[in-house]
Amino acid sequence: MSLSVQYPYHFNISNESLIMNPLKTLTVFLLIAVSFLASCAPKPDIEIEDPWLRLMPEGVSSTAGFMSIKNNTGAPIVLEDVSLDWANHAMMHESKVVDGMAKMEHLDELVIDNELVFQPGAKHIMIMGVKEPLVEGKSYNIRLHFKDREPIEVAFKVRQAK
Repeated sequence: MSLSVQYPYHFNISNESLIMNPLKTLTVFLLIAVSFLASCAPKPDIEIEDPWLRLMPEGVSSTAGFMSIKNNTGAPIVLEDVSLDWANHAMMHESKVVDGMAKMEHLDELVIDNELVFQPGAKHIMIMGVKEPLVEGKSYNIRLHFKDREPIEVAFKVRQAK
């Protein structure tokens, strides 16, 4: 028996080399096992992707947070609240244009079936009374409070809006 792999890797393993070198045999089987286990790892129930905070001009004490929340539970989950320690207040808002006028509405809770996106000009975390100026590139924690679950602490990185 002979195993030959060309692209993207280039190595050749034959029965003789595996039998003659037990370390090589063990290494090959461990690589296969690790690859298999990594592909089988279950997804977490809730995934948070690209959490970020808008960098605001000097002297502005409010900002907004954005992210995507993926629900992998197979059933709806409810985001009830957000909290933090580095500002006076945080809440969920949605920006809308109603009758030609821009408005922000407070959201008490959000039901997430599959995915919920917080993005500029739409749903976002409104943060007021920032205690110290935010530093670009630094991360600040925000807790997401889901119904019937422990809060999830998420690090939001400060950056310029794209």
